[in-house]
Amino acid sequence: MALTNRAPMGDAMFGSKKTDEEKAAKARANKIRTAAAAAGVTVMGGKVHSPNQEPVPLDGARVTIERGEEAGKRVTATRVLLTGLFALALKKDMNQLFITIEGADGGVLLQPVPARKEAPARVFATLVNGEATGVSKPND
Repeated sequence: MALTNRAPMGDAMFGSKKTDEEKAAKARANKIRTAAAAAGVTVMGGKVHSPNQEPVPLDGARVTIERGEEAGKRVTATRVLLTGLFALALKKDMNQLFITIEGADGGVLLQPVPARKEAPARVFATLVNGEATGVSKPND
């Protein structure tokens, strides 16, 4: 009795083995998603989501963080882009942080988060910016 329809051992019958690079990319994505959640930012499917804003892909994105008092001292191009001329009239809450995610595709997302989440927000920014600039932390 010949078994010609069976896949040889080690083939795709049970899924292919992931390379070390694929495993590292998945681990990095999980770290970013966890850091984002701790900061109050929603990441799904490799994109940052926020109500009433277009999702921004994380690949190649740049994240900046401003405290309300710093952000209130100047009108940024991002604020003008997101809110038009109303940017001049917006008062920023001094008890909030403002996380700006600028996608490589030109998309911009502005996410306000409570100031008490500054530490996790900075971890999120460091993880994303490290990816955007090619800087990565050594494996733990």
